[in-house]
Order: sequence, then structure tokens, then C-alpha cells
Amino acid sequence: MKRIFFILIPAIFLSSIAVEEIFSQTDSTYLRTEEILEDILQEPVGDIDESDLYDQLEQLLLNQININTATIEELVQIPSIDISTARLIIDHRNKYGYFFSLNELNSIENLDNELVKKITPFLRIDKKPSEVVEPPGKIETISSRTNVLLRSRIINALQTNEGFLENRFEGTKPKIYNRLLVKYGNQFQAGYLADKDAGESSINEFSTFHIAVNDIGVIHRAVIMDYFLEFGQGLTFWSPYAYGKGPDAVVPVRRNDRIIRPYTSSTENNFFRGAAAAFNLGDFILSGFYSYNYFDANIDSATGKITSTPIDGLHRTPNEINKRKTASEKMIGGRIDYRFENILHLGAIYYQSSFSNEFQPSNVYDISGDKFNYTAASYSLIFNRFNFSGEFSYNGTSVASINMFQLLINNDFTFITSVRSYPRNFNSLHGYAFGERNGATNNEFGIYTGFRWRTPIGLLNFYYDQFKFPYATFFNPNSTQGDEYLVDFLTKPIRKFELRARYKYENKDITELVENSKSIVKRLRQVFRGEIIYSISNKIRMRGRFEYNTFRVAQTGEDEDGYLIFQDVRYSPTNNFNLYGRIIFFKTDSFGSAIYEYENNLTGVLTNIPLFNEGIRWYLLLRYRPYKLVTISAKYSETYKPIEKSLGSGDSSIPGNLDNVVSVQLDLNF
Repeated sequence: MKRIFFILIPAIFLSSIAVEEIFSQTDSTYLRTEEILEDILQEPVGDIDESDLYDQLEQLLLNQININTATIEELVQIPSIDISTARLIIDHRNKYGYFFSLNELNSIENLDNELVKKITPFLRIDKKPSEVVEPPGKIETISSRTNVLLRSRIINALQTNEGFLENRFEGTKPKIYNRLLVKYGNQFQAGYLADKDAGESSINEFSTFHIAVNDIGVIHRAVIMDYFLEFGQGLTFWSPYAYGKGPDAVVPVRRNDRIIRPYTSSTENNFFRGAAAAFNLGDFILSGFYSYNYFDANIDSATGKITSTPIDGLHRTPNEINKRKTASEKMIGGRIDYRFENILHLGAIYYQSSFSNEFQPSNVYDISGDKFNYTAASYSLIFNRFNFSGEFSYNGTSVASINMFQLLINNDFTFITSVRSYPRNFNSLHGYAFGERNGATNNEFGIYTGFRWRTPIGLLNFYYDQFKFPYATFFNPNSTQGDEYLVDFLTKPIRKFELRARYKYENKDITELVENSKSIVKRLRQVFRGEIIYSISNKIRMRGRFEYNTFRVAQTGEDEDGYLIFQDVRYSPTNNFNLYGRIIFFKTDSFGSAIYEYENNLTGVLTNIPLFNEGIRWYLLLRYRPYKLVTISAKYSETYKPIEKSLGSGDSSIPGNLDNVVSVQLDLNF
């Protein structure tokens, strides 16, 4: 297989160059979106599917922000934009009037041209911002403003794992995904999604549906059927995933909520099923929401109490199928927001949830009971170069809080600090707040400080985070603490050439066996990364990376390290054709020193894979648009570990040392 790889890469590459003159320029929208993800998602935290983050970007692409009416809070929903950038855009609009072209962004002083390229796909221009949207009438009007988007995807592992070999799985091998979205302008959207994981029997084992409207009369947003709620800084309500600590020291720290948004993900937990609506009442927005939804749970047969709630969404074996939708939640609540120009935003929310079964706590501070009430308040004050924002959430027992201060010292230097306090007896049912354990909104106190500095020679990001877990966690029987810092420097010494260097230091308490007894010990982990990005032309971009990872536990003498080297190429001769290839060499002492890496994938798929022990991984990704309405994507990936006898564990284990996967996707846009 390795020989095939070295023959295949040059063949495809040379044949692509031969047809270069046939096509036009690169599809900037897709490539810029991909670069945003590369910038933010370079610090993976585990082997999880974070495709919901991709869905959020796609929703922003489908519902572009009108730059002529956008507020600061609307603009900062675009991941690459922080408050300082949003302020530059709005100040330019206030001084010179409405934008007539997005190219005018390049004329804004202190606004980086590379940043402009990344954000323009998420922006639109209505030359008459105050005009009322023309109601649907003529067939020509409806057809010109209507988009129908269909996505079908099949991912199939070529190797057969133990679950299939032992006939423990009820279904077939392919993972199948189908989604249909129908949009009318930015005002109406309807969608249906059906998803099947490998080993599941039904093609629509998970399905979701929604109808949504935006900015119609007094209706700010409304969704029927499946939806997400976002509030404040994520302590009370948020989607299952959000950006965490990474190379951008500023943007991921501050959540930017959109109140209500339709659910378009295949993640099978923490969404709502019912109806929600938000109404514009002058400076106020009044919202109400109701949900009744089922979820997976392990229920004790003797007590009838919920002992755990699996979130992997897998229903392959009889045991997994028996957990499917065995419990339900009924939720009702309301929210009020007050906005004063681009200066002040205040919000308050209340909701109550009741469950079909009580929760059985495993310790004194675990969630218990079957009825819950939450009250929360959030604020954001933007004044000149200062921003104060935060949220307080009360669960009937204790108050959790996160507060942050952001200072724009000048247009090149942004400073941010954040203090989070999540009590041990605070449990958020639907929150996902910022922290060391991103999304875990209990039993944590932390202080985060960071800055982003655009120097004459490059962009410098730095953060330092101190954290403490006052009470025992699942992994540690006692109180633990730690600290970490990250330095990331990106420079462009010459045109089309980028250098990136990163160092991360992490020193935290962990539980280890010392002389046959569990003890809290310090583990020091350090990561060194160097990266070179070179654009040979507008069509060919090369990227090379070296990463070295080491950790040491002094009390036990445990000392591990690992390294990763990869080289990839992106060839984009036209808006019809993109080709990616990457080869990765890795070697680590164990899974404990695994190195994670995000990689290019089918549109809408966002995963990171732990690479550990010794091996080679490579992949080819082809994206081709033969017609304006049709895009075809295909990926082949292969991981080879020469000294292993099997890969994975449990039902997912694969006999042998080769793991290869084929993925195919069809996108139609009418």
C-alpha cells in the first residue's frame, strides 16, 4: 500500500497540472472557511467528533450578516472577528456611510487584508438596509431567492472490526448521512437530517427536523421542532461544543450567543425538541421556549433511577439499543434581553426542567432528583476600548459565574483576562462554558490571561491559565490543581511564506499508582511545534509540521515523549477542483503521549485523531465541482502501524495493523 501511495501522489499531481489551464481560480469561500478552522482548531483535546463547530460556520455562510446594519455582537459571531475588528468596521461605516462593496473593507486602516479575505464569505451587503423584505409573490421572486441544499455522505471502513466479526452489531458497516435544507433568502429555513453510525441498522437511526424564520416583522427568530439555545457565556445554555483554549488567545474566550438557532447537527444529545421564539420589542428582545425530548440513559432496574446518560449516540449492540431514548425531559422557560446601541447588552433567563426518572448520584455533589430550576443573568458593556462581559447562573443551590475584561490597547494589541468560578455543587444541564475542562461547568476555579499582539514582524498570541478543582473528580479522588501557558508566533517574512512556532507548558495534578496506592502527583507536559506554509502560487500551497511532545511524572520516574512529522499539499487550480494530500510519520511511547491533529476532510466533517505508538498515516482528499450545482468529494485515509498486531479496543478493535477508510460525499445546491 505504501508503494501505491508514492506512485499515486505524483501521478495525480502531474495530471492535475495538465488540466490547470482549463479551469478558473480557486473557490475562495470554501478555502477561507477551512483556513479559519485551521487557525482556531489547532489545539485538539481528545478523540471526539466536533463537526457541530463546522455546522456553526456553515450556518453563518448560509445566513450571511448584513454589514450595513450589523452590530458588534453580530459581527463577533464570525470566529475570526473580535471586538476590536468589529469596532473598526462599524466606525468606518459611521464615518463614511454604508458599504457598497465588500472590497471596501480593504480600505479600512489597521484592518489586515488576510483577515478581510477570511471574513468576506460570511458577510453580505443590502444597499438599502431599511427596506422591507419583499413578501413571496411571483414565482420568479420565489425561485430566485430559494436555495435547496442536499448533502449525502457515506463513510466506510475497509477493515472489519470485532463487533462485526463476532456478530455483536445489529447493522451494517457504512456510516450514512443525509441532510436537506430549503432556504428562502435569510428569512426562512427548513431542514431534515437522517444519520446512521457504523453498526446501526436503520438508515435514519437518528433524525431531526426544523422550520425556522428570521427577522419577519416583530419576530426576531423562531424555530419549530429541533433547536439550540445560547445564552451569555454558556453557563446555562449552549450547544454541545464550543471553541476552547488554543493558538488564538482572545477569540475563543468570549462566547457570542445567537439566542435561538435551528439544530442542524448529527450530534444526538443536548438539543431541544418543541418550539422557541424571540420577539423584537424596541430595545428589548423577549423569548420563550418549550421542549419535550427523549434521550439515552442507563436506568437501574431496581430503583428506576438514571445512573448515567451516554452521549456517544451509538446503538449497535442489544445493550446499546436498550438504552436508546429510555428517559425524557420536559423544559419550559423564558428570556429577556435589553440592548442599548452598541454599548450595553443585558440578559436574564429562567427555565425549569422535569425528567421522567430521578438521577442517582454517585457522590454527594452529583446531580440528583428529577426537577430543576435555573435562573441566570448576563451582561456585556462595550465602552471605547473596554469590554466587560460575563454571566451568573443559579441552580437553586449555588451560583456559578464567569467574568471577563477585554482591553484594546491599540489596534495591534488586545488584552483579555477571565475569572471563572464553578462551585462543586453546581451542575448545569445544558451549559458548555469556557474552562480547563471545556464545557464542564462545575467544580472548577480558574484565572485566564492572554493577549494578541500584531508586531511589525508577525502575530504573537500568548495565554496563561491557572485552574483548581476543589473537590474530587472522576479521575482524581482529591482536590487537584495546575497551570499552563502557550506561546504561538506566526510570521510572514516574505510573500506567500509563513512560519509558525509554538510552545505549550502544562503542569497539573494527576492520580498515579505510587507504591501500590493511588497518589496525587505532578505531571509536566510540554509541546514544541514548528510549521512552514509556502504558497508556490495561488494554486499550490505546501505545509510542513514538526511536533514534539513530552511529559514527565517526577514521583514515579515516568518519562514519555513522542513526535509527529507531516507534509501536505493543497492544489486548487480552479473553483471546480481541489486536491489535498498529507503523509504523517509519528512515534510515541504510549497513548499517554499521543499527538492529535486536525486534518482536511469532507465538508461538514471535523474530527481529530490520536496518533500514538509508531506508524504512518496518509490521506488523499479530492473535491470536484463538475457543474455549478454539484460538488463531489472523496477521501481515502490509511493508518499503518508496523509493529502492532491489532488496532483499537473492544468492539471497535481491528485485527492486524492497518486501518483504512473511504469516504464519499455529494452536495447539490439548487
